[in-house]
Amino acid sequence: MAKKDYSQLANEIVANVGGKENVKSLIHCATRLRFRLNDQSKANKEVLEDLPMVLTAVSAGGQYQVVIGDEVVPVYEAIMNRYGFSATDSKSAAGQEDKAEEAKSENWFERFVAVISGIFTPFISVLAGVGVLKGVAILISTFHWLPANSPIYLIINTLASGVFTLLPIFIAITAADKFNTNRYIAVALAAAMIYPLTDAQIPEVAHLWGYAVDFKTYGGAVIPTILAIWLESHIERWFKKQLPAVMQLVFVPFLTLVVAGLLTFLIIGPLGTAIGTGLAYGYKFLYDLSPLIAGGILGATFQIFVIFGLHWGILPISLINIQAYGYDTLLAVMMVAVAGQFGAVTGSIFRAKKLKNREIAISAAISGFFGITEPAIYGINLKYKKAFIFGLVGGALGGATVSAAGVKCFSYTPIMNIFEMPLFIGRDSSIVWAIIGFVVAFLSALLLVLVFGFNESNTEKLFAKVTSGKKSLTEKKTAKLGLNVKDEAAASTAAEESEQPAVNVSGLTLTETVYSPVAGHPVPLSQVDDPVFSSGAMGSGVGVLPSKGTCVSPVDGEITVAFPTGHAYGIKSDNGVEVLIHIGINTVELKGKHFDPKIETGAKVKKGDLLTTFEPDKIKEAGYDPTTMVIVTNTNNYEAVVPKLDQDAATDQPLIQVYSK
Repeated sequence: MAKKDYSQLANEIVANVGGKENVKSLIHCATRLRFRLNDQSKANKEVLEDLPMVLTAVSAGGQYQVVIGDEVVPVYEAIMNRYGFSATDSKSAAGQEDKAEEAKSENWFERFVAVISGIFTPFISVLAGVGVLKGVAILISTFHWLPANSPIYLIINTLASGVFTLLPIFIAITAADKFNTNRYIAVALAAAMIYPLTDAQIPEVAHLWGYAVDFKTYGGAVIPTILAIWLESHIERWFKKQLPAVMQLVFVPFLTLVVAGLLTFLIIGPLGTAIGTGLAYGYKFLYDLSPLIAGGILGATFQIFVIFGLHWGILPISLINIQAYGYDTLLAVMMVAVAGQFGAVTGSIFRAKKLKNREIAISAAISGFFGITEPAIYGINLKYKKAFIFGLVGGALGGATVSAAGVKCFSYTPIMNIFEMPLFIGRDSSIVWAIIGFVVAFLSALLLVLVFGFNESNTEKLFAKVTSGKKSLTEKKTAKLGLNVKDEAAASTAAEESEQPAVNVSGLTLTETVYSPVAGHPVPLSQVDDPVFSSGAMGSGVGVLPSKGTCVSPVDGEITVAFPTGHAYGIKSDNGVEVLIHIGINTVELKGKHFDPKIETGAKVKKGDLLTTFEPDKIKEAGYDPTTMVIVTNTNNYEAVVPKLDQDAATDQPLIQVYSK
């Protein structure tokens, strides 16, 4: 089988997060590309979500997240091979200034989630893999499949346990990237925190002038390690500023380790341990008030956090619980919350009327079986809302079940699925109730979708939601014209009038003339049968009913986006005007059929250069509207964007004029 090529998709994703220059750093988790951008307003959410394989794009936790699903790793690798982005922000002075400015614009929780996700997501797959290994070790031990001293069992258990004992090493590597410090100094500090566990001569506690210093408490430590590396990063930078370059090679690591090491064992380590213990006690106190209610609430809300990638602010509590008590109750609830969305999308397979939705549901259900819910959430459940709600109901019922039954997890894993079930085997816990909770969540969501459906055909409400809040665009236009809008009819009329060329442009400078990319009859954008375009959400422009199947560049500039399907192009003119050409409505669903693209992303073009040919009549026969939208996507950068609607357009005829002061 030929290897799938992700290079074109990689280029299009980078172009639509604002280009290479707008990207500070890039990491990925199980389903998402997590960008840190200089300016998130430059990201084009609509175009990104129209790309093949992209489920959605969201801004959360200080990151711009492009949700891919199962194939996120090869897409990430294609981007990194092409662009070589760092996993951390620039260490330059300018980068530090940007970081400070960014910190002002984010609240503390967003910054916290960004740090935690940036530290854990690079090795999330390893944690998930060793979770399965730990499950195998538990099964071998519980059912006595091998003797306790069997080399095979010992190897499997060692492979499963080593990561968690030496977790500070993993954290040090990614935290060093996150805090812009030397990886090897960070790892040396983390290794020093773990080393006492390997030496029987080192006591658990030693006293310095009556002050107790703990030495054997940092195996698997999360918060103490993160705080230690954060402190070390500041100390390292301070010594770099103070010492001459000739001394830095030896004395920066030496002095950094001495100072950071002393502070870690004397202050930071105990402080981090106290914070972690406090979080564990606080969670247990609230949970113990009523496990049934707590489990129901957590089960109902956990997948909402996943939508925004904010679950990373919660998951470290599971690790801390296991370190503090030897078990955790949160992971059982997380598992059934996953089962709820898995059940809802499985039900959608049987209730879907559209073949495309059935195909999406089948693929998403397979991902859900392995504990990955984003394809289900963005592909079907959240898109049609009712299925997502039914999934939350299933999560709530399953969460209440496992919590009331006292199900506990005895080893950490960030991805819960049936292969992790053995992790629930242990004292005062029951794998049977874990399975029952999973089935309750799955079946309740499945049956709700089977009985009530998931509003597959109710797309009008979906579009209304997409364009909610866009009415203010019409109000702004009419206000700019000095009109007093009394009702919706007047607003609509005013909006159409605002698109006519009767706009006063005296005193303004003509910045760009956008020529028609296709021959045909121009219509006001407000009359285009797609609310995302007609609302003006993507900018001002014109719709053209094409009379011929040739599309050319309307300006001199550079192709910033060239969809492989040939139906849409983004062009940045030499004068800075950004133009989107979208041939047809929903024609991305044709997957390139009836289009013959001639140009690729990054190409330089002159006005009149051929972009693609297409077949308007066959597009109509396939059930799609071939109306071509020509949009100035950076409309807000200009004083006036004036369509020319007075006559039929030819490809050498002005269609839009853009004015600035």
